[in-house]
Amino acid sequence: MALLSLTSIIFAQSERLTQADVELQQSFIQGTRLLILEKYEDAVKEFEAVLAKDKTNSAAAYELARIYNYLDDKAKAIKFAKSATEYDPSNEWYKMLLGDFYQEANEDDKAAAVYESLVDQHPQDDYYYFKWAYFLVRSNQTEEAIKVYERLEKRIGINEELTRRKHTLYLGLGNYKKAAKELDILIERFPHKTNYRHLLASFYEQIGDNAKAKEVYKQILKISPDDARATLALAGSDQGGGDVRYLRSLKPVFENPNVKIDVKIVELFPYLTKVVENSDLVLADAGIELTNILEKVHPNNAKSYSIAGDFYFHSDRKKEAIDKYKATLEFDENIYLVWEQLLYAYADIKDFKTLVNSSEEALDLFPNQAAIFYLNGLGNSGLQKHKDAISSLRQGLLMAGRIPHLKYDIQVLLGREFYETKDFAKSDKAFEDALKINPKGAEALASYGYHLSLRGENLDKAKDLTTQAIEINSDNPSFLHAKGWVLYKMKDFKGAKNLLEKAIKNGDLDVTTLEHFGDALFQNGEADEAVNYWQQALDKGSKSPNLEKKIEERKLLE
Repeated sequence: MALLSLTSIIFAQSERLTQADVELQQSFIQGTRLLILEKYEDAVKEFEAVLAKDKTNSAAAYELARIYNYLDDKAKAIKFAKSATEYDPSNEWYKMLLGDFYQEANEDDKAAAVYESLVDQHPQDDYYYFKWAYFLVRSNQTEEAIKVYERLEKRIGINEELTRRKHTLYLGLGNYKKAAKELDILIERFPHKTNYRHLLASFYEQIGDNAKAKEVYKQILKISPDDARATLALAGSDQGGGDVRYLRSLKPVFENPNVKIDVKIVELFPYLTKVVENSDLVLADAGIELTNILEKVHPNNAKSYSIAGDFYFHSDRKKEAIDKYKATLEFDENIYLVWEQLLYAYADIKDFKTLVNSSEEALDLFPNQAAIFYLNGLGNSGLQKHKDAISSLRQGLLMAGRIPHLKYDIQVLLGREFYETKDFAKSDKAFEDALKINPKGAEALASYGYHLSLRGENLDKAKDLTTQAIEINSDNPSFLHAKGWVLYKMKDFKGAKNLLEKAIKNGDLDVTTLEHFGDALFQNGEADEAVNYWQQALDKGSKSPNLEKKIEERKLLE
């Protein structure tokens, strides 16, 4: 909104303004200008000057609320947002801002009260009903939320979205009878729409009442004999012998070009989920058999290749997954999740050059996705381009918003990258910030402790951090390596050798781990074995300074 138009709305203009009115407007305009320039502290002074002269100036209170939110002073932000709503109770924008602040502060009951007042002011606006119910649910007032939906239903009539929301809430309350009744209402109102019957059948399957689900599917086939979903469901209910046998029984359905691809993919999803959870290779292969059929029957549909990529990715066959994801993007390059999976696959196989190049391609299409900036930073880290990595990671951090796990990953990687640029204060802060997000984050604990040990600083703290990481996951090879090197720095060479040896047995064959194990062996009087592991590190491409000289002289160098 233009500055002058904003001012004209805020101040009721009379034909002749007093000097006090002029000064008041000038302070407001100056505060707005400073806010645009992000000079927040100076802007605060101007808006406070407005309130000093006009104690119920709602616009000034609103701007102060916004500024204090930028400054991360949530208490003052709420205080002034609340004042703005009190000074001008009719302004819905002030109330929505206050509702947002209450949400951020996890004061959901207060946010619900804000939207209740908005419903009272604007009873024809459906959005406010949904927000009111949303905050009631968040504050564990589920039955009150259902009443809100019923109140809206009285105004607009039976509606699929409302009915499904009520159904979900009854389901959460464990009231299966009322949950089923909500879907029955839709079926009675729209008896020939089979999608509502599918919802009811899925509900019965969800609560384990397969007999009722089967009856509903039979009803669907009476209305629509060619309904593929119902046919598939009944095939599954009659099929014994486990998941793999069932998937193989679906081949005729998947080979039928008249069955829509979306129906086939929906049937695959539960089994893909099991592969994600259990890394079941046999089940994954059964799924891949069906995706091979999809590619033949629906060769020009990106979904055929995308789900194949997911089966390969989650059964730890990243190179095959990459081929399928690339094929997907050849048909449709605008599928963000496929780009993300592709980039994570490149990261997993440590193809950092391709990771950087592909993430830059993805950023052209999705410039606001924090995960792509993180993956670009990860690639640059792998290429030892630490300043480029930090730049991308910082950009990703700005965009990560309310994605805690991504902010955590970014902070851990920033801790490592700042160490590489010898900015140790920022390195420590990044690790500390990661632990604020997740105090039990084993990756942050181990990495923080390890990088302290590389500097030879705060070794007691480093030992405590790495010990906590191992308590969380005692078999993780990188955590074992981290604590092993801390013990080495503390001159506990026997303890270091034991942990580093276990790290290698558990699969950590990184060149640094191999060299460190060699160092620990040497300190334990095993020079021949030490040279053996130093040589392995060199053969695998280690760029460690003085490694060749250590091998040649068969000793550690100062």
